[in-house]
Amino acid sequence: MNSRTIIILTILLVGLCGTISAQVRREGVTRGGCETTAALNGVYRIDTDGSDKLYSVIEGAASNVPYSEQQQFFMDLAVRLTPPDLLAIECRGSTISLGSSRSSRVDFVADGVTRSVRNAGGGVARTRIAFERNALTFTSSGADNLNFTFTPLENGRRLRVTRRISSRELIEPVVIRTVYSKIADVARWEIFDDTRVARQMARQNSETTSSAPPRARSAGNENNKANAIRESLDEWITATNRRNIEKQMSFYMPELKSFYLARNASRDTVRLEKTRTFAGAKSIDIRAAEPEIIFQDGGRTAIMRFRKKYRVENNSKMRSGEVIQELRWQQTNGGWKIFSERDIRVIS
Repeated sequence: MNSRTIIILTILLVGLCGTISAQVRREGVTRGGCETTAALNGVYRIDTDGSDKLYSVIEGAASNVPYSEQQQFFMDLAVRLTPPDLLAIECRGSTISLGSSRSSRVDFVADGVTRSVRNAGGGVARTRIAFERNALTFTSSGADNLNFTFTPLENGRRLRVTRRISSRELIEPVVIRTVYSKIADVARWEIFDDTRVARQMARQNSETTSSAPPRARSAGNENNKANAIRESLDEWITATNRRNIEKQMSFYMPELKSFYLARNASRDTVRLEKTRTFAGAKSIDIRAAEPEIIFQDGGRTAIMRFRKKYRVENNSKMRSGEVIQELRWQQTNGGWKIFSERDIRVIS
């Protein structure tokens, strides 16, 4: 897949900003459409429990690219297909405004007209945006064939985004469904410019869960848990970069089921390895992409996977690379603790 296509997939149509904005100015077409999809309007937060698990979808995909390039291909696909935490949508007639926590607002016309659009690589794709069967759909055919559908659920309280991608590099199409819960009835475009809005909305969502039905409370609880684990990840990385062994060890259970190649490793074993690494390092720089979080055991444990870049420098050499790391967390009275740490794939 070309980079332009992957960007489009990642930010859910917003990657078409320049193309779509030009279309609106050039065509000036407006046809009724929002009447049947008015429930789309608002701000939505991802429901990780109700959504397809990104890495499971990628793991089930098959490609015909050379074996030596497959790992890079799938890692790039996985990272760039990570859905945004927040979506904002506003529908006015046949004009749609769409933004996310990963990309700023863009306006486009959903009039059902098929247009030829030249992409960044010089190729031509035929695109169509329309309201169909109480949903907003986007299709594009060319070197890659894309189909996105935005479907309101439960009278607009939730939103399902379905993405179907096929290309010459994929043996079978990849389909991934992401579910969002509505947290505001009016679109807010600052979700891209100010990440604090996401935290503010999470607090507001938490305050309203006590009066919500059981299913809504469950989704709200898992969102709160996901936010707590993300904060723990940030603190764990900060402790690593600062070589603060005491702070970092506070995130571990007394025994880890897996610690890279070791099994049933004690926290003392982990401390010895971390201390050795810290002592020999002149500097450590660890950076993590947005994680995927999968809850298990009724929300008491969680699998977290993310793309990690690292750079460790000592007096004689420097080593760096990129991996897909997996941390497994368990909820305790003292917060979320790590009971498994390993790299599931080496990228570079």
